[in-house]
Amino acid sequence: MDISEKAKEYAKDKALEAITSAIEKAYADGYNEGLQQQDNQKLEDAQTGVTYVDLGLTSGTLWASDYIEKRLTYIEASKLSIPTFEQYEELYNECLVESCPKGIKFTGRNGHYIVIDYINVQQVAKSKQATFYFWLEDGEEGNERYCACSPYEGSLLTNPWKYKLFMGIKLSVLLVHKVKTIN
Repeated sequence: MDISEKAKEYAKDKALEAITSAIEKAYADGYNEGLQQQDNQKLEDAQTGVTYVDLGLTSGTLWASDYIEKRLTYIEASKLSIPTFEQYEELYNECLVESCPKGIKFTGRNGHYIVIDYINVQQVAKSKQATFYFWLEDGEEGNERYCACSPYEGSLLTNPWKYKLFMGIKLSVLLVHKVKTIN
């Protein structure tokens, strides 16, 4: 076999390797893109139909009038606009907070209100008896993340609480929307 035949054989093998590698990469990229689009669609679907209420809060934060339809793990919920503990504190501090048959009613200074429905999740957090739990934005490390909860002791509503739960538990999700203010 002379050098030109060896070169042809070498080129043929290299071309086949290059084509195979390109097809493998295109397949993997397409698969990953499809998964990403599916995740994005799930997030968009979760937010469909959410109505926000202006409670006249100092920060301009609007609160969803109800939980989204599905309970989510922390990782899933963190991709949405979930409240921070500071936003949750503001809700408690700047609203009239009262119990009603359906849940806890937060009435803003402007008279608008939301009701955060009671949820029975005692099996999730056995050591805390609370009226509701929903995920809070949490930048900490580890397997546990903060959720909002409102302890209910008899007829006394106490200050807002945050409580750490395992991030793989599916909890209710309440969304917020920050209105941009023009200075």
